[in-house]
Amino acid sequence: MPVKRKNIRVVLVEDHPTYREIVSEVIESAKGFALSAVFENVNDALEKIPAADVVLMDIGLPQRSGIEGVTELKKRPDPPRIIMLTNFTDDEKIMQAIIAGADGYLLKQTSGQKILEAIEETMNGGTSMTPFVARRVLEAFKSRTEVFDPTVESISLREQEVLGLLVQGLNYKQIAEKIFISPETVRNHIRNIYEKLHVHSRSEAVSKAIKQGLVK
Repeated sequence: MPVKRKNIRVVLVEDHPTYREIVSEVIESAKGFALSAVFENVNDALEKIPAADVVLMDIGLPQRSGIEGVTELKKRPDPPRIIMLTNFTDDEKIMQAIIAGADGYLLKQTSGQKILEAIEETMNGGTSMTPFVARRVLEAFKSRTEVFDPTVESISLREQEVLGLLVQGLNYKQIAEKIFISPETVRNHIRNIYEKLHVHSRSEAVSKAIKQGLVK
């Protein structure tokens, strides 16, 4: 007997009333999704957030930035996946959010259907980004001047390739198709990458790759 899929539990943190209502309606009306809670600021979200799979987080929020919210939520045991949903397009905000641990970054003009697809993609191990944001992240590799961490073991050319595709937001299956290897081989590469970078999650690996300029 097939196992019934549970709804993806979504929390929205957004202070603009009209946009908050629009996104809430998108989530509530979609099959396979459940809107667990809605908050207008980070403080309330951190204090009252229920169990959630994915948090949609604005950046420009009253009291505290959404980036601070990401940092705090990612410190918790079994943290939710977090997708920034914002109007900010400047490189610094994008990089700060990803380094803080954001699992995706969408601009507010993203359609409701694309938001739902991004949530599912993130739940499947992807890093969902608006195309503009993905381009800015890739460009960041060319301009980062952080001092290399000598504790990072050398990663192979194939591992660099896989890491670069992780940064672009591809999931394991998409990476496998892109470079013509099996999903299991992708998992092995990613396991090795985590070990060499001394990280434990995709967002940590992406963050370290950006800070250290590990992808050419």
